[in-house]
Amino acid sequence: MMLHHRSPAPGGGRQVRAVGKLQAWLPSRREAVAWAYVTAGVAVIVTFLVTSSPVRYLLPVLVSASVVPAIAVGVARNKPSSRLPWWLFAAGMAPFAAADTIWGLYQVRGDEVPFPGVADMLYLGSYLLFTAGLVALARREAGRLHWAGLLDAGIVTLGFATLFWAFIFAPYLRSELSAWPLAVSIAYPATDLLLLSVAARLMFTTGSRSPSFLLCLGWLVVLLAADGLYYGTQATTGTAIAEDVSEVGWMLSVLLLGAAALHSSLARPALAAAAQERMPRRRLSILIALILMGPLIVLANVGGIRDQPVDVTVIVGMMAALSLLLLLRVAFLAQFAQSRAIALAASLREQSVLQEQLSHQATHDPLTGLANRALLNERLESVLGRCSDDCGAGLVMLDLDGFKEVNDTLGHPVGDELLVGVAHRLAGRVRDQDLVARLGGDEFALLVEGVDERTLHDYTTRLLDAFTDPFILAHGHPVQVTTSIGARSITKPTAPTEALRDADTALYRAKTAGKNQAAFY
Repeated sequence: MMLHHRSPAPGGGRQVRAVGKLQAWLPSRREAVAWAYVTAGVAVIVTFLVTSSPVRYLLPVLVSASVVPAIAVGVARNKPSSRLPWWLFAAGMAPFAAADTIWGLYQVRGDEVPFPGVADMLYLGSYLLFTAGLVALARREAGRLHWAGLLDAGIVTLGFATLFWAFIFAPYLRSELSAWPLAVSIAYPATDLLLLSVAARLMFTTGSRSPSFLLCLGWLVVLLAADGLYYGTQATTGTAIAEDVSEVGWMLSVLLLGAAALHSSLARPALAAAAQERMPRRRLSILIALILMGPLIVLANVGGIRDQPVDVTVIVGMMAALSLLLLLRVAFLAQFAQSRAIALAASLREQSVLQEQLSHQATHDPLTGLANRALLNERLESVLGRCSDDCGAGLVMLDLDGFKEVNDTLGHPVGDELLVGVAHRLAGRVRDQDLVARLGGDEFALLVEGVDERTLHDYTTRLLDAFTDPFILAHGHPVQVTTSIGARSITKPTAPTEALRDADTALYRAKTAGKNQAAFY
């Protein structure tokens, strides 16, 4: 019996140029070394396929042995942020190449390869080093553990484990192999499942991926496909069918590993996937297909599996474990959806508050908090257009007497504090539905609805009285100011500009008449 190899590999040499939705991978001068390496490797693989001499079985040694120096050169040239995964890959390729050499020499001499033998121990040792390298790579690329990604990887691993059991493990267990050869035969696909589990975690927990990283995943896909073809046919028929196809797959996989190390994107780490709890439609389809694999195998009675109670029990157990993992995954998805809904609601509330703040800032004076000229004009448009004898309105303009002296003698900060105090007093002398506005500087305005001329006189008297007491500012400093008032009673629809002009005219008359008094238009 001849058992064979595998190996991990990222990268190649190319640049991506987007043309619409298409991407063309084009070589660059920077990737000349990687492309030369790939070209030489492909030439060796083609030679293996077209050559009939037994010496061709030593050609895989050239490819596998070339990966160690390729990784060394790539790491030295590209300087990845973490070198440990690549040194572990290189360490794994050394026994891998040694095992290829042993296997090739036996093939050249036409002798049967001892099984289990030294080559098998070397191959399995290389797999353990590859797994360690992938774990280190996963820790570097994906960062901290993400339970959603781990659950997805677990579902993928169990789904393929069902296939492995039906086509590899169960046939081997029913074979007449003794304990030691059986253990080694099962160890190969078991290490494949281990590699698959780590690769699935890498794929599900990374977002943006470099060409080197993608080629690393490509190595695993080719490697596992070649292994599956070899061990699946070996277990079910006793003979590896299409052995050369698997051999080409193994050579291609190690070639991808060396090319990945030589690619300049080795220095660019992949980014951890954002919101890994999400369940993209494509991933969901893959997971569902894997979950259905077990029932389909039983229904199709693959290899007469329904006549094997132990095999059916194992597959049912795997399906139960898969269902549990899927329930946990759905729980994570529901939790993620709920957290996103809460975050969205909080964001909408924050946006609403922000809009209210912006709207308030656009219509209110930043110093006093009173309405500004824009809001006053808006309200004047609304109120003055419906005035009548039965439902009149009043517009009052106020200008502080002596405010300039306060600014000049006590400073602008004291003047600002005085304006705030004036705003509070004015707001306290009117009704809630009345509008008090600051028009700028020391000029204020008051719009009152539902008042006649007599009531408007009472308003002006109340406003003048508001300035009788001094304003006590910071540090207990008293400031005395008065105000001049101009008022206009409105009993018919009037344009806002006309009302403002008339009230301002009345204010001017109050100022020229001696201040601290009210004048009516």
